Amino acid sequence: MPCIPVYQNKTYLRLEVKRLDAFIGILTIAWGFFILYSSLFMMKKGDYKSKSPIGVSGYFELESLFRLLSRVPWQLVKVLTVLIGLSFVTFGTILM
Repeated sequence: MPCIPVYQNKTYLRLEVKRLDAFIGILTIAWGFFILYSSLFMMKKGDYKSKSPIGVSGYFELESLFRLLSRVPWQLVKVLTVLIGLSFVTFGTILM
């Protein structure tokens, strides 16, 4: 029986893809927990309001979005931030 090198085996490729999925899943879960921790314990009421003028950084779309979000109550922005963190954790769990 001929000896087949490991790198030509399709199961080796599947194993590498699973390792990459697990690595990306762990990173996504860690990023989600960081967002959750920051939004629940580190951010104050003033952090949810945008105080910079539009057009300073060059990212007009993001500045417009932050300006729009600064008009809604800070509790709603906090809930959206927590939902974003939970979605990162959920996506990371699905990848793993």
